Amino acid sequence: MPTNEEKTIPIISEEQRKQSAKEQQDFEVNMNTENLSVKGFLGTWHTADSISVRGVDFFLMKNDTYEDMANIVVDGSGRLVLNNVYDGLDEHTLELLRQEVMAVPKLPDDTISTDDMKSYGYSWGGMLPMNEATALEVMQNCNVFLLYSDNTESMATDKAQIAAHAAKGGIFGVEKVEWIQQLEKENYLKFAEMSTEDDYGMIDGIINNGKKDKAEKPSIIERLKAAKTELPKAEPERAVRDL
Repeated sequence: MPTNEEKTIPIISEEQRKQSAKEQQDFEVNMNTENLSVKGFLGTWHTADSISVRGVDFFLMKNDTYEDMANIVVDGSGRLVLNNVYDGLDEHTLELLRQEVMAVPKLPDDTISTDDMKSYGYSWGGMLPMNEATALEVMQNCNVFLLYSDNTESMATDKAQIAAHAAKGGIFGVEKVEWIQQLEKENYLKFAEMSTEDDYGMIDGIINNGKKDKAEKPSIIERLKAAKTELPKAEPERAVRDL
């Protein structure tokens, strides 16, 4: 679970991040993988199990040296996805992997990608990364997390925390599930307003701003149709003069 303790964020150069990402992409994991080195973990690892989630392959890895060490899950290129996996590919782990590959209709921040987040050191793709400005905006409706390069996170409680974390080079995240729920809520409110709004140019989150008092003239066609349905008026009787 997230903790709120202060952490020191190690500084990693952009060149180091790119090189690390390239090395991971050049590696291919399968059921016969042995002696895999994973950044941030002692010893080497071998494949113990695998699973495909929505067409994406994941591999449960056991440590070769430390039998009591918790398992980890990596993707097909050997990049860490989950750590501290104690019960294999159980339902909890599967749910985290489903969120890893879950598609989102719209990202909270298109200035930073999931690959950027993983190169930074935070591995779980069920979190969507954000920079400071977006984190402050998203915080109004969703829980925002401070992400750390040692693959941990803590929930942000105020704007000062976000500013302090950003000053250290830290990045932020919002869980996919909560973000999707927020998008669905916003879309529902927008649809509801559009269905009742009198002025579609004023989609502002307030359902039905009230009817505008506009005197609308019927069209020419409508007036012609109305004229055809009217009965002809009887001519007034003329007075007859006595001659």
